[in-house]
Amino acid sequence: MKKLVLINPHPQEHLGEENISVLVQMPLNLGYIAALTPKDWEIDVIDECIETAIDGKTGDITFDPTGVKLVGVTAVSYQAPRAYDIARACKRRRIPVVIGGPHASTLPDEVAAYADAAIVGEAEGVWADVIRDAEKGQLKNQYFGGLTPLNKLRDVYPDRGLLKKKYGYRYSSIITTRGCPNRCDFCAVPVFQGRKYRERPVEDVLAEMQATDYKGLMFAEDNFYGHSKISNDRAKELFRKMTERNVVKDWFGFTALNTTSDEECLKYMASSGCLGILIGIESLDEDVLKSMNKRVNIRMGVEGYRKGIENLHRHGIICWGSVIFGTDGDKKDNFKRMTDFALDMGMDVLTFGIYTPMPMTESFHRMTKQGRIFRNNFPEDWFYYNSNHLVFALKDMPLEDFIEGMEYVYENLYSREALKKRFDKTLRETNNSKNAMFAYRINIDWRVVFKSVIDDLKKLYDSDVYTGVRSRSKVAVP
Repeated sequence: MKKLVLINPHPQEHLGEENISVLVQMPLNLGYIAALTPKDWEIDVIDECIETAIDGKTGDITFDPTGVKLVGVTAVSYQAPRAYDIARACKRRRIPVVIGGPHASTLPDEVAAYADAAIVGEAEGVWADVIRDAEKGQLKNQYFGGLTPLNKLRDVYPDRGLLKKKYGYRYSSIITTRGCPNRCDFCAVPVFQGRKYRERPVEDVLAEMQATDYKGLMFAEDNFYGHSKISNDRAKELFRKMTERNVVKDWFGFTALNTTSDEECLKYMASSGCLGILIGIESLDEDVLKSMNKRVNIRMGVEGYRKGIENLHRHGIICWGSVIFGTDGDKKDNFKRMTDFALDMGMDVLTFGIYTPMPMTESFHRMTKQGRIFRNNFPEDWFYYNSNHLVFALKDMPLEDFIEGMEYVYENLYSREALKKRFDKTLRETNNSKNAMFAYRINIDWRVVFKSVIDDLKKLYDSDVYTGVRSRSKVAVP
């Protein structure tokens, strides 16, 4: 029987969201590929968050090559160097490799130089072609999957059984929408998922929820609530029907601040099992928000944040705020302001990303033109493009101030005493012990990630890499 090996690459020294234990989940995209593969293929999956696909000493593959006719790898940008290492190891064994995912959609020519084939766009529409060509030994250099209309995924569910059997994942995710019409200058989602907001039929989502025995689900998208009244009504319909049909899940999702103003939506979110939501707060500085094109945040204002968090807590839902440090216009006092804000507002979880000009975004082109990106030895340096590393020269503060600011946030939000106080406040304000413990466990895990980010910043400061940048970081950059 022909054998397909699907790999989720992971650089072993990387710490990030995959280290938050309550959200560790199976790579759903590989589950979809497995479900779309003909039954006469044997399929194996390797998740490098759990085990390695190549030996660290020999550089050889760790899986049995017998019968393997194709290896499929998915990668976001920080995974790309590891994906290329896997491709090299497979090629030495004369095993063809296809690489897909966001990085291949963003930089297909680079990916195609390392793999036998690159999938540009979403793989669902072209996977049958890839399999057919692999069987003939005639893989094309690139396949163009485009953007899949989500009604075409009707009755096509990811093979969670295969993934669970291999690794026993406790959590899964589910797709209800794709794409984003917003123009946040740092965000790569519109680059690889398009600016059209695509919605999966509610009945199809419900059918998949009923078909899986997973109680814990994460909505694998950037805004489940949507960007129009029609989209908002669709989201409410989903949560209402989950409640009415008793398809209650412990679910978590990403959305925008305006969701917290919709009382009807919050009611059905709570009754359908919502643990909490992640909202991109990003910054408290209106000029910074304008530069990012975060219009919803500007419209809501700080008092809108307060009221929104109060609304969430009244329904027993926790608020996970995400902010960005290091943007142009960011000053040292922003760290204390953001810390005070989180404590004053009762933010249950506050995590961050270091501002990162992701490949082919507006910010990447701008900073490249300005000569500010110092992590530019590609493809190796794509490893640093995960929002946990500084890759460009700061404009409005020296690196030592940035490190001190990060340490201030860490000490005041993530000391063990601070975490205990925040847990008590979350429990008191939500009156929901399960959801309060969910927030606490996120904070405990993020504490480890946060510490690693600070350590990496200190290593950068002491390194030769930053030597030439240090003086430039203290002066204005045009």
